[in-house]
Amino acid sequence: MSDMPDSGQSLTELRHQIDVLDAQIHDALIARARAEAGVYAARQAAGESVSPFYPDRDADVMRHLIERHSGDLPLVTVEQIWRGTVGGCTNTLTDYAVHLDGSAELTDMLDLARFYFGFSVELVPASDAADVVGAVTASPHDLGIVALTDRADLPWWRGLSDAGALVSARLPFVVMDDRPADLPALVLSKSPGLAETADVSVFDARWSDILPGKLMDQGIEVLSFFRSAAGVDAMIAVSGDLTEEDVQRACALAGAAPEVLRRIGGYAAPIDGDGASDEFGPEDEGS
Repeated sequence: MSDMPDSGQSLTELRHQIDVLDAQIHDALIARARAEAGVYAARQAAGESVSPFYPDRDADVMRHLIERHSGDLPLVTVEQIWRGTVGGCTNTLTDYAVHLDGSAELTDMLDLARFYFGFSVELVPASDAADVVGAVTASPHDLGIVALTDRADLPWWRGLSDAGALVSARLPFVVMDDRPADLPALVLSKSPGLAETADVSVFDARWSDILPGKLMDQGIEVLSFFRSAAGVDAMIAVSGDLTEEDVQRACALAGAAPEVLRRIGGYAAPIDGDGASDEFGPEDEGS
């Protein structure tokens, strides 16, 4: 037997209510697309550069959605609807493509790209992460997705710079058990301003010896590394509040300061989706 509550309405009345809600949702989507076009036009009129991806805005909206979400509708469904809406609107206004790292399984990369950027955008498989970096650097608006692996085949992040592609987001942003599109990855784009304001800063760090063994003790996460006869290259993540000098000192305390250290982007700190209902439950509203 179903445990659904009895609303006192007939099946016909409930179906009519759903039809009305569906029409309201559709009207809201149309209105949102018009508003998005207005924002795009206003940016152009003001002489601002237009991008298909604003990761700081993306993160703020997702945090707000999580805070206000309630009920039995899965959070990941809300995320998918919102991202699909944004992707659809953006694709009508900006000509861009998303380049996919060919070192990962293509089906996993396609799932990830479609979940985050929708079905309208052009997806371009690349041979590897370095090719993704090159494609994003060479294009005014294109984005890239690179699979995040502990040990890299090549130090592809050496190609990232303020003059080209930078790390601008970490996926998945909403972390939860058994979620779809859960391949760990980084989004690359031309977002130089984000590196200075992001929750997490990403650095290219190089040592001529071994990788210091106590980086985690200093709050430094090794996102990926590449070892060669010349030493070790690492892509590291630290709190966005730290300066380059702070990171140098932290690495020294962990075992050795790197010979090369340069910022190559940043991203919003991922959200724990499984704990969201406990942290932002309805009982917390107005407290």
